[in-house]
Amino acid sequence: MAQVILKNVNKIYDGKVHVVKDNSLEIHDKEFMVLVGPSGCGKSTTLRMIAGLEEITSGEILIGDRVINNVPPKDRDIAMVFQNYALYPHMTVFNNMAYGLKLRKFSKAEIRQRVGEAAEILGLEELLERKPKALSGGQRQRVALGRAIVRHPQVFLFDEPLSNLDAKLRVQMRAEISKLHNRLNTTIIYVTHDQVEAMTMGDRIAVLHDGIIQQVDTPLNLYDHPCNMFVAGFIGSPAMNFIPGRMEQGETSRFISQGIDVAIPAYFNESLKSHVPGDVVLGIRPENIRIDTQGSTQALVEVVEPMGNEIVVYCVIDETRFLLRLEERMNLHPGDTISLDFKMDFAHFFDTETEKAYNYDISGRG
Repeated sequence: MAQVILKNVNKIYDGKVHVVKDNSLEIHDKEFMVLVGPSGCGKSTTLRMIAGLEEITSGEILIGDRVINNVPPKDRDIAMVFQNYALYPHMTVFNNMAYGLKLRKFSKAEIRQRVGEAAEILGLEELLERKPKALSGGQRQRVALGRAIVRHPQVFLFDEPLSNLDAKLRVQMRAEISKLHNRLNTTIIYVTHDQVEAMTMGDRIAVLHDGIIQQVDTPLNLYDHPCNMFVAGFIGSPAMNFIPGRMEQGETSRFISQGIDVAIPAYFNESLKSHVPGDVVLGIRPENIRIDTQGSTQALVEVVEPMGNEIVVYCVIDETRFLLRLEERMNLHPGDTISLDFKMDFAHFFDTETEKAYNYDISGRG
């Protein structure tokens, strides 16, 4: 079993900088788990503690049934792929991939077999005699992957491995790493600040902020059911719109803000009834606000960003700014006034003080 378990793990630097705060997480055997969050949230530090490159201040980390807090990195049966590839410039591709096996006194025949298998998986057979300076960024990353694969570890650790690649190569390598996981059928823990990488690659995602794991779930559940405003705003591109306003009760419950007055679907009533009337924050994704000539909400267009397959529109109502994402190629210009329809079936509501999402019954959602 290659499950990885974190129990109340803390990391404090110099006795005062609390980087990882009492986090617990269970990563299942053969799972692709992504740790995602902004810079400084503690995700790389967590990965380095699993690898043994950082000491744990308190708590426990287990791989399988073994507590590894005091186990040296070389004895943890893990392999790590770094952001900067960490290849030896004077060695060939073959020797870079074989170096760790040589240190462990593997036979020459076993080394040739393992390097050959990894090279075939990664399409490196024609590059084995080259040195890193003769390789592209994507090829160097594949060599770094190959060096990890030949170890046959229980757990692969990836620390932002694609951040040095251009956009096209990042997309290509995302697919390569996902295929690699399916082929090797082993546990992967992957750190990134890019929520698109997280959404497209992970079986589950752990979202971190300020050293604390905010939510752990599948990509779609994080997108559809964020637990708080941070997760809601971090997952999804463009980010969710947040509009402060009030819940009011008339014939129906309504959300009212500057220039916005929209009905709230009935299945929100049970979870929101204790907050009516009261202040809330409406969260709604850019794709769930549509242009509709019959719409009751009027907005001013500030910026239009044509993206080819879609248009991102920056709007303002009084002093409230938000985004629309439109699939239609509409002829919009800054200064235009447009009528909008808020798809409230897909709305989220958050507490103004705690920023936590209100629970609600989603069975009636469209």
